[in-house]
Amino acid sequence: MLRESAIPSHTLEHAAPLTLTLFGPMQILVGGQPIVRLRSRKTLWLLALLVLRGGRPVERVWLAETLWPDIDPTRSLSSLRAILSDLRAALGAEGARLRSTSGNTLSLDIAGAEIDVLAFDAAVASGKIPALERAVALYQGTLLEGCGEEWAGQEQTAREQDCLRALGKLADAAMAAGDWAAAADYSQRAAVMDPWREEARRGWMEALARAGNVNAALQVYHEFARLLRDDSNMAPEEPTTALYTRLRAEARGGAQARSAAADDGAKAALPAAAGRLPHPLTELIGREDEREEVAARLRRSRLVTLTGPGGIGKTRLALAVAREVAPEFADGVWMVALEALTDGAHVAGQIAATLGMKETPNQALLEALTAHLRSKRLLLVLDNCEHVLAGSARAALHLLGECAGLRILATSREALGLADETAWVVPALTSPDPAHLPAPGTALLHVMAGYGSVQLFVERAQAVRNTFALTRDNALAVAQICARLEGIPLALELAAARVRGMTAEQLAERLDQDLTLLTGGNRTSAPRQQTLRAALDWSYAPLTEPERLLWERVSVFAGGWTRDAAEAVWFGDEPGALPAADLLKSLVDKSLASFDAHATGGGRYRLLEMVRQYASERLEASGAAATVRARHQAWFLALAEDAEAGLRGPEQAKWVDRLETEHDNLRAALAWLGKTPDEAGIGLRMAGALGPFWELRGYYREGRAALSAALGRNTDSGQTPVRAKALRAAGVLAYYEGDYAEAQTLHEQGVAMYRELGDQSGAAWGLNDLGDVFGARGDQDAARALYTESLTIFREAGNRRGVAQLLHHLGRVMRDQGDYGEAKRLYEDGLAMQRELGDQEGIAWALHHLGHLAAMQGDLPLAWSVQEEGLTIFRELGSRQGAAWALQELGKVAEAQSDHETAQALYSESLAIFRELGNRQGVAHLLRHLGLVTGEQRDYAQAKRLLEESLAIFRQLDSRQAVADLLRDLAGIAARRDRLEAEAAGEIAAP
Repeated sequence: MLRESAIPSHTLEHAAPLTLTLFGPMQILVGGQPIVRLRSRKTLWLLALLVLRGGRPVERVWLAETLWPDIDPTRSLSSLRAILSDLRAALGAEGARLRSTSGNTLSLDIAGAEIDVLAFDAAVASGKIPALERAVALYQGTLLEGCGEEWAGQEQTAREQDCLRALGKLADAAMAAGDWAAAADYSQRAAVMDPWREEARRGWMEALARAGNVNAALQVYHEFARLLRDDSNMAPEEPTTALYTRLRAEARGGAQARSAAADDGAKAALPAAAGRLPHPLTELIGREDEREEVAARLRRSRLVTLTGPGGIGKTRLALAVAREVAPEFADGVWMVALEALTDGAHVAGQIAATLGMKETPNQALLEALTAHLRSKRLLLVLDNCEHVLAGSARAALHLLGECAGLRILATSREALGLADETAWVVPALTSPDPAHLPAPGTALLHVMAGYGSVQLFVERAQAVRNTFALTRDNALAVAQICARLEGIPLALELAAARVRGMTAEQLAERLDQDLTLLTGGNRTSAPRQQTLRAALDWSYAPLTEPERLLWERVSVFAGGWTRDAAEAVWFGDEPGALPAADLLKSLVDKSLASFDAHATGGGRYRLLEMVRQYASERLEASGAAATVRARHQAWFLALAEDAEAGLRGPEQAKWVDRLETEHDNLRAALAWLGKTPDEAGIGLRMAGALGPFWELRGYYREGRAALSAALGRNTDSGQTPVRAKALRAAGVLAYYEGDYAEAQTLHEQGVAMYRELGDQSGAAWGLNDLGDVFGARGDQDAARALYTESLTIFREAGNRRGVAQLLHHLGRVMRDQGDYGEAKRLYEDGLAMQRELGDQEGIAWALHHLGHLAAMQGDLPLAWSVQEEGLTIFRELGSRQGAAWALQELGKVAEAQSDHETAQALYSESLAIFRELGNRQGVAHLLRHLGLVTGEQRDYAQAKRLLEESLAIFRQLDSRQAVADLLRDLAGIAARRDRLEAEAAGEIAAP
């Protein structure tokens, strides 16, 4: 908070109603006085996010996910409501600036407020010298100093770069005007902000020299050279050294400083890219010309594909180009990683997931994606298309044909093959020719430093041995290494890793000896392909036989693996071999695998895609691929079946997270299945076991497709428990997607099969599911009969969990039929039984039903407290569906208390979850509730739109009672609208 002593007197005398300072520590003044201390710094960051959007409405869901990216969306929205209330209270009379035009958005009215960052942005946009002077005066420190939020990094970088560019222009203008002191001041400030900005150092030196202070200019150079040497063992750039040499000569000769044009230097960094781009840990080396060329081609062509062999650096170049052109795309640049996919049909889904989209019921995913992108100006970077080439081409062709503002930058070993595609071959890094280098000495080092391959090799070698340096003694050996590897980045990096245990001379000798031998197979391949193969073969050759075997076998994993999973594909025919954990550590040490110690499940390993593909080829050649894949399938089948029980217990959240992490591996295991009886049986078991996971996570469409394939693949005509379970799982997912006809068919088949098998418990669960279907369709009599039959079976079998659940379901039927007393009794009996069983999910649902009933009976305080208790349990369990229903009921309580704003927020949060899950029934209910509360606020046009959308869904679901209710709602809204219009026209008196 701003101390009062720091407030200028003129600010207090002529204070704006609201003054916000975001440069440096964030400060807030209302009427010239600092606000009271806020309870959370998140409240400050919420205000900052709204300010940085310049008064435009912002989605509440986006704000919540940005401020709390690591927690459940329902919890983050609840936290957002809390800090929003805190902010409104702190702003006092100015709290009315926080506006919500709809329940989904939030904005800050900035009219009349003094906000330094917005004034800074406007001044920078002007570009005129007086405006730039104003901008640098406003920049009193890093934007939101002390804010370590991930989202703040891009905003901070963008403003810092704007200020640096402004300082550069002001320094140039001062130099042109002969104001050496001002030029030196501007350049010095830029150098302090960015100590490695050499053009600022040169400008500072030049200005000092022209002012007659050559010694100070030389000292600037000495301090910079020392900084580079201590930090990265590097030297200043040639233009900087040339300027120093000239100034030193002039100082020694007593000559007057000569006027010289300032060196343009490196281009100022562009603002951080919008959208989603990964941040590589190392800088791109030696690609300046390529970056400019690809960026130019991307401006001329809407589809540019970077092609070339694996390891050539396609991805790194694409990232650099994306950042270069980011300011040209209003809706951002988005990197879509395709490497973990095993099926081209998932390309559109991967794009949608990267953009944060969810499946839309009754709409093909590609069509939903097209609708989302049609009005946007956006760049997609599709990375690693080659193994899903057809799927990538189909998605690109469709999206480019429908979305005029879209451009695509793809990376692939081969072009996508589309008309008007620009295929650009990524060249190798520039490499020296050892036969045409100067003699060892300073000139040799200077020439070598200009080659991109040398720069890359030296940097990576220093990363594994910090004492490594390019010297007169090893320069020729380094040149031989880079030439032999033809400047291929992956080959260079693998070779540089060997510097850990050998000298450059030994490395060059080893490469020279081994390359011919190891690349003698396919001589029709391109030279660079042979060279990359040689580098990988050479990394493979020194491994022990167990290391080789494990490296090959872990190539079956998609998206990484755990140590236990590696053990599963390892043991079996390697008597006396080391444990997989020891061998994995060896592979990590040799830079052939990576390990993330912070990943879910106690750490996670992965292979670079090129390395994985190489190891996979070795596995195929060994003849062991089928066996290893079978072990992979067995491991993930066991995981799915272990998780099945856990997904219904107190550790539900843990199991959901684990299966989500292994989703790509589970998909791969299902995709590899063939039609043999054994494989068909494995597929049916796995799909049936994953049913609860697909239900909880809302993967309804994917789960239904997998279950349909598994049921169709299984040719066993007999009635089996596994098949019955799969039928039930498929029916549940069809129910949640609103396909009630299919759900009914599947459940009826499942019940019949359970009865033929003599599995009364299975039949009872199927009858319960059928009751849900009939209840959703409004046939409460049929639902009651099915529930009653199921309850009878559970009671006879002594299945207390089943009894407890059926009591809740029968209570719901009695409630809907108006028998509140009987409904309450059933609910309370079920809750007591759930508490005895310790079934947390069952307890939460029982509380939900009791809260709903209490609200219907008018006991709103009880309804609120019971629903909140249930919501807490749902969130602890990670049950998003349960949380969504609880939020809906809380919204209804708020609406009954005429707290329409809170009701809208709760309904919107619930609706967002249901949309994400694809639960059409939930979506329809929430649209109705939002429509009704919007009508209470007299926004009849919006209310009508929401109610009509709800009506359309309920008609598709064949929910007759809901349709009738909505028709009455719409008639009521129309009548109220007509009355309001008549009042406005003076036709009738207002009540």
